[in-house]
Amino acid sequence: MSAQPTILVVDDERELADLYAMWVGEDYEVLTAYDGQTALEKVSSDVNVVLLDRHMPDITGDRVLEEIRAAGYDCWVIMVTAVDPGLDIVELDVDDYVTKPVTRAQLTRIIENLRVQSRYGDDGRRELQSLSNKMETLEDGHAVEELTDTESYQQLESDLKELSDSLIEDSDG
Repeated sequence: MSAQPTILVVDDERELADLYAMWVGEDYEVLTAYDGQTALEKVSSDVNVVLLDRHMPDITGDRVLEEIRAAGYDCWVIMVTAVDPGLDIVELDVDDYVTKPVTRAQLTRIIENLRVQSRYGDDGRRELQSLSNKMETLEDGHAVEELTDTESYQQLESDLKELSDSLIEDSDG
């Protein structure tokens, strides 16, 4: 029997971090960190998913994310934040981006979707899902007409199409 996946919940709002931890605690091992420095101390190869607040007073979520990736941890990272998504999320190496407030159902659905994807290995589907999630997040927060004029969004569309076509070719061949 395999061990439960481990989730690291990172949010400087203690009540919110504890609430998220309670929501996922029935199905997962949970670690909590109330600041970026503690998050960096608690992240390890045992952590499967990080729920990461973007705006924290000591070290930003963006910086925590950079440190996690630089250390080579291959965990799923979901930004759960009050920061409305801008085109800068295209550059973030996250698997999903969710704007607060988030419901228990939303959070558990996102985590379960990532777990299902992880069963398929990393043949490009993870990156495809990440790009798709970013596009959906941007389109939920902005008028599509506003986005289509930007270079970042055009690049995101291009990357998504290219990767999608590549995965289709691989599955056909």
